[in-house]
Formats: sequence, C-alpha cells, structure tokens
Amino acid sequence: MPNEMAILQLVDKCVRCNGCVISCKRTWHMKGIVPSNDLPHQRLAENQRVVIKSQKRVDMGPFVRFSCWHCENPPCAGRCPFKAIKKNTVTGAVWIDPNLCNPDDPKCVRQCKIDCQRGGVPMIGVGSDLFATAKAWKCTLCTGTYTGAPYVGAGVGGDLPTKSPVVGGNFVSPLYPADATNIPELEHQPSCVYTCPAKAMVYDTRENVIKYILDPANGFNTSTSSRFGDGSMFWASAKFNVAPPKADPFMEDHISPMVSSLLSSPFAKAALAPTLVVGGLLALAARRAKMEEEASMAGGER
Repeated sequence: MPNEMAILQLVDKCVRCNGCVISCKRTWHMKGIVPSNDLPHQRLAENQRVVIKSQKRVDMGPFVRFSCWHCENPPCAGRCPFKAIKKNTVTGAVWIDPNLCNPDDPKCVRQCKIDCQRGGVPMIGVGSDLFATAKAWKCTLCTGTYTGAPYVGAGVGGDLPTKSPVVGGNFVSPLYPADATNIPELEHQPSCVYTCPAKAMVYDTRENVIKYILDPANGFNTSTSSRFGDGSMFWASAKFNVAPPKADPFMEDHISPMVSSLLSSPFAKAALAPTLVVGGLLALAARRAKMEEEASMAGGER
C-alpha cells in the first residue's frame, strides 16, 4: 500500500558540510556548484533547492535545512494558472513540472511565491542548465516528471547515485529499521538524504517521522521549539531551540537568528513574549512590502 513520505532533519547531527546542497544541484542539473560570490550556498536562490544555514548570527550551529515544507494543502499548487505545481497525495511530495511552468507569461503573477507562508519557496528564475527561460524551482523530494517521462528518486537523466540496498531491496531508515521491507517507497532515497555523511537527513514514512519526534524517549519533547514541521518536512533537536526556517531574506538573516538566539539564552522566558511580538510585527511588515513589490512588478510586466 502506498505511503506518504517525509524528510526529517536531525539538527544536532548536521555539520553543514553542504554535501546535500551540492548533491541536489548535480542531481537536478542546477546552475553552478559554488556561487560566483564565493559564499557557498548562503541562501536559497533560483539555482538552489535546499540550503543549510546557521540559525545564529555567528557561523556556528545549530545548522538548519531551508527548503519547501511540502504542505498538506499547498497554496502554491492551487494558484498556478498552468497547473505546473502538483501535490502527490500518495507520497506527499509537492513538485513542479518545468515544461508547464512559465513565469514570463502575463497570466502568471508569481502567486506561488507570494502565497507561501512556510518555506518561502519556490524560487523563480533561470536556475537550471536545461532551461534557458525562468522557471519555479524548489525541493520535490526527488520526485516528479520531465519531458513526459516519470521518474522517482533521480534527477533529470536518472543520475542519482545508487548502492546495494540493505534489506529486501530497500534502503533502511534509522528510525524504525524493521519497517524497511514493508515500505516500497524506500526503494529510493532523495539525493540529500543519500549523500549526507553525518546521517542528519532521514527519509521515512510521515507516520514514522511524526511518531519518532513525538516519542519522549528521543529527547525532543523538552521544549515545543525543539521539534517542528508539517507536510513532508520535519526538524528535530535534542540540544537546541530553533526557529522554523523560512527562505525569505528578512526571516533568514534577521528574525530566525534573533528568535533562535533568544530561545537559547538564559533570559529566554523573560524576553520571549515581547521579542516574538516585535519580530512578528516586523516580519508582517516586510512580508506586506514584499507582496506589494511583487504585485507591482507583475503589473509592470503586463
């Protein structure tokens, strides 16, 4: 029976080696392994589907994955005038068909990006070596279609690395290894999960992921800010309180580090409420200004 799948980032294990970022780029033929500014993988952009960022102002852990959350009811899919963004209700993946996506068409007002209140994706631009025009790009759990040919667990051209599966023809999730033979979706792994040397990324059923992070024995229940997620993307830490990652420049570089530092400080309880209120107001103001700017740009393109 088909399973809804999810990726869990075990934040405490991540060392930000950027192996997942580079593997994703190569698997999906995105432009450039290292950006021209020599700051490797600092922010989600049209040529990056996933990035790993520190949630503190200094370049140190906790390192958190920024990517699409694969919402259960994704607003991006419902808004696309070309039906290019699709929600696979079986596997949970939200993916984009680049053959249908056309942000340069006057009918497109880039509502998919404006409506996203979580991951802050997709990123729109000329991000792939395979397309000369702008498209919307984001994590797709390594699933989707290209030129009419379906594929699962591989990038364009089927170049995801392979290895001998461990149990019953399937990869094994470290969460519940005994379940591997009963989960046909584990015949493949997303590129980021496969290549992570620290084993900080886990691919398993959404049910198993939720069960794992809610189990007090795993140490994630000490604070409501030590575990979070929805759809098919989850994060968990037994050491840190972290802010949910949203790939918006203002959130990435200001709100998330501020909230993360606050939650980790000795004065967290005393300062939490007023800081979150101020931060929330600033975020809303920035979001409103961004939406107005994008709407203005869309109107000018017409």
